[in-house]
Amino acid sequence: MLVKSADSKGGKQAKERITISFCASATGEKLKPLMIWKSKTPRCFKGKDISKLGIHWKSNRKTWMTAMIFEEWLTDFDTKMAKEGRNVLLVLDNATCHKHQTVLKNVKLLFLPPLT
Repeated sequence: MLVKSADSKGGKQAKERITISFCASATGEKLKPLMIWKSKTPRCFKGKDISKLGIHWKSNRKTWMTAMIFEEWLTDFDTKMAKEGRNVLLVLDNATCHKHQTVLKNVKLLFLPPLT
């Protein structure tokens, strides 16, 4: 990985990307980060159990958050809140990947206005 301002060999810009999504409450409670990378099983984690790393791991060829990945995470989050008997408000930006078809029982979504 290179920092955006760092030079890479041959003068080309590095194309390695990773997406990390965080979810936390106003009281300081944090969920495991959702990490999206191009590989389902990265070589650096060879022989390791990714489920024990304290992250939710997903793969996507372009390392983007997709509507499918988001909907899967959102459904799991809603199920978790239902098991805990909690109703929550989840504040999101208006990214196109945040569109969903799932009926949520314990999570209400609030979308921020564009350009905020």
